[in-house]
Amino acid sequence: TFVVVDIETTGLCFDADEIIEIGAVKMVNNKIVDRFNTFIKPKKSVPTNIINLTGITNDMLKSAPPIEKALPSFMKFLGDGIFVAHNAQFDSGFIRRDALKQKIPFNNKILDTLALSRIIFHKLKNHRLNTLAKELNIKMGSHHRAVDDANTDALILKELLKRVRDAGIDNLSRINDIYRLQKGVSNLNSFHATVLVKNDTGMRNLYKLVSIAHLNHFYRHPRIPKSLLRKNREGLLIGSGCQAGELFQSLLQYGSQEKIERLLDFYDYLEIQPLHNNAFLIDNENVSGMDRLKELNRKIYYLGKEANKPVIATGDVHFINPEDEIYRKILLAGQGYKDADMQPALYLRTTEEMLEEFSYLGEADAYEVVVTNTNRIADMIEWVEPIPSGTYPPHIEGAEEDIKRMSEEKVRELYGDNPPEIVRKRVEKELNSIIKNGFSVMYIIAQKLVRKSLSDGYLVGSRGSVGSSFVAYLIGITEVNSLPAHYRCGKCKYSEFFDKDANVGCGFDLPDKNCPVCNEPLIKDGYDIPFETFLGF
Repeated sequence: TFVVVDIETTGLCFDADEIIEIGAVKMVNNKIVDRFNTFIKPKKSVPTNIINLTGITNDMLKSAPPIEKALPSFMKFLGDGIFVAHNAQFDSGFIRRDALKQKIPFNNKILDTLALSRIIFHKLKNHRLNTLAKELNIKMGSHHRAVDDANTDALILKELLKRVRDAGIDNLSRINDIYRLQKGVSNLNSFHATVLVKNDTGMRNLYKLVSIAHLNHFYRHPRIPKSLLRKNREGLLIGSGCQAGELFQSLLQYGSQEKIERLLDFYDYLEIQPLHNNAFLIDNENVSGMDRLKELNRKIYYLGKEANKPVIATGDVHFINPEDEIYRKILLAGQGYKDADMQPALYLRTTEEMLEEFSYLGEADAYEVVVTNTNRIADMIEWVEPIPSGTYPPHIEGAEEDIKRMSEEKVRELYGDNPPEIVRKRVEKELNSIIKNGFSVMYIIAQKLVRKSLSDGYLVGSRGSVGSSFVAYLIGITEVNSLPAHYRCGKCKYSEFFDKDANVGCGFDLPDKNCPVCNEPLIKDGYDIPFETFLGF
């Protein structure tokens, strides 16, 4: 049995706004068998923007029952059915809040058609109710009226469940497997968390998670599926994050006790942040005021105590000094944020400032979250080096011999068996530097890449600082011959270099000339680039 629900409220604030309409459609074995609809008389007037959105006026609610009478009737209609809604956390949150006040149990399983549609219709640009209705040719009725929207969502649910069955899932307990069956990236909602490295194992796991998040789970930003985090959490500490974290959002939206307990079990430590960090929730009308923010932080603190999880005060630091906020404002404005000038003070607070921020917890508890527990977390962290000291070049067997052999073969090909001293000295100097400093393997890798590219028909050649290496030219990495300007004969291997006083900068500027030995036209070569600019030698 599915009970598809939609509510209309006086606003988005869970602790201050009220439900003004509940609409629900009951489905048994995929058939609509019953409907429920009631207006609810609020204690305050309905705001103008809500009247304009829903069409529900204060006059329409005058004779409606209060929530104390309407909610028991709805809960009786719901029974033990699965609670279904589009963005179910919102609807179930308001229902749970009022059920708690009246001490009415609300432990029903919840299914979110918004999340399910994001997985199944992942190519749609958005997954609003009206968008899905249009996609599935469903007539909506009056949008933003509870019973009509519930009816629309029920018809959408029928189609979603059909797609789930087509994917081979015939048992509701396996419905989350639909995520694994989907090929490609999912655009499900994501939450923030803090992941700290405890030791070398954790560092390796973090690097692995970051790589997989970018390669396999990128949707607007890299994401880490929770199942993947569970699988690779050895050596890591996972914190509950900021207001965008799962725990804070679940408490804000009156998540079920079962869900809260599941989250407490998942995180290694819980985080609370300065009130002004989250003051934008008041501006956005998601919370009623600072007292509610204090209440949420206290709730996290006491949940941590009960679950024996350390609760720590974190600053969500984005810059060091208060005056540095201007730089973040500029960056956000450049990204198109309209509220770039309305940023919280996310600077690095001192211990004294943090103790003052959390003074409402009481002196002892504030000290615990600001000083004791932060040090407790720090003490769990071993000494790790994100980038190990020293160099770790890859190893290719025989790289030193290969680079030497290829260089000498090319020198003989260009300058003969008895090359000029300037050539011989340059080759010896470079090979000694390259081999002695362990760079042979880098040259061999580059040589293999260039050779492979050229053999596949792609023109490629290194230039820039690589062009200062004569050895790079000899083994085919670059087309730039970095020796001083000179003539050379492709037939008899005659070569002619110039004194420094000759003032010849580039071989290509030399006049045409024939070989004095065999009368062949001489090749003009050399860019006169010193090797010292390459690799810091």
